[in-house]
Amino acid sequence: MQIYRLCVLMLAVLMLVGKAPAQLPPDIEAERSLVEAERHIGTGDHAAAKAALDRILGLQAAHDLVLPEAFWFQYAEVAYQAGLYAATEEAAARYLTTVGRAGAHYRAALELLDQVEAARQRVAAERQHRAEEQRRAAAAAAAERRRLAQLPRELRNSIGMEFVLIKAGTFQMGSPATEPGRDADEGPVHEVTISQPFYLGKYEVTQGQWQAVMGNNPSHFSDCGGNCPVEEVSWEDTREFIVALNRQEGVNVYRLPTEAEWEYAARAGTQTAYHFGNAVSELDLYAWYGDLLIVFSRGTRPVGQKRPNGWGLYDMHGNVWEWVADWYGGYPRGAVTDPRGPSTSADRVYRGGSWGSPACRAANRRRASPGNRRPYDPGALGFRLARTP
Repeated sequence: MQIYRLCVLMLAVLMLVGKAPAQLPPDIEAERSLVEAERHIGTGDHAAAKAALDRILGLQAAHDLVLPEAFWFQYAEVAYQAGLYAATEEAAARYLTTVGRAGAHYRAALELLDQVEAARQRVAAERQHRAEEQRRAAAAAAAERRRLAQLPRELRNSIGMEFVLIKAGTFQMGSPATEPGRDADEGPVHEVTISQPFYLGKYEVTQGQWQAVMGNNPSHFSDCGGNCPVEEVSWEDTREFIVALNRQEGVNVYRLPTEAEWEYAARAGTQTAYHFGNAVSELDLYAWYGDLLIVFSRGTRPVGQKRPNGWGLYDMHGNVWEWVADWYGGYPRGAVTDPRGPSTSADRVYRGGSWGSPACRAANRRRASPGNRRPYDPGALGFRLARTP
């Protein structure tokens, strides 16, 4: 008998648990939603408050309820906080017309209408300000495009350095795994966009140009002459030269090219090992370079004696290695725009090969500490300048 009673009790409990919750009368449900809205207004959750008030509107429409006195005022407050100014005005007007001067929020509703008008004026002023800023930015961008479109093809500065305009564009940086002589750090091949035109030195910086700016000549092959590339300069030395040259000319436009800018210019629109193709047999027409048999039998030569690449740049292969701006690091795997290498590293990058090096391919990379003037061959490390238009 006790077991029977226990089963009956458990069955009753299960029936109560499974039974749908009792429905509150619509007017009480509306008041409950109003309490919820007030709670959300107090916590600043105006989206949740508006949802609760919208439920009241649904109940009112379905059951012809009389809305609580404070309803339209609270709705106006929530709409104002949400930036819904038309809804704010409509709700405040309904409150004022249905409750009148006797309403507890009568004055606050009037003030809310004034706040809406002020907010509208503020929004209109901000919109006008943004539009004016956009017009100014568009005009400045158009003026900059016109200026860049009118840049001269070549420039010559006060100490005779010649620069060639390199237009913006996109290329594939690095070398494929099938390229003979390829090093692992030349990949992966990735798309690089150079978004702005820049000038690059037609020639490597010469000993005569260094002498004119710095008053000395650090070159190992100093007897080669003033038209030979300056060499045995560290990355830090190049920075001193750039600072001095900018000061001397009263500008702030000279710099080292980035590694991506250097390879983009060296390739001159090609994707082969050299800017002229893949045939090593033709390299002698374009570069002063060496091999394992004659690596120390000769040194640097005057710039510009070999053939230029397709963009009019000389000695991009050979003569001296050229420092670039970047710290050394691995390449990204995806497309990038105007890359500048890692933010820090132990070494800086230099590119292009030298008189004593067989590695003169466009993708070839080397690295050395910023203070190093002779990482390998004597007199094999120099640089080429870029110039911002």
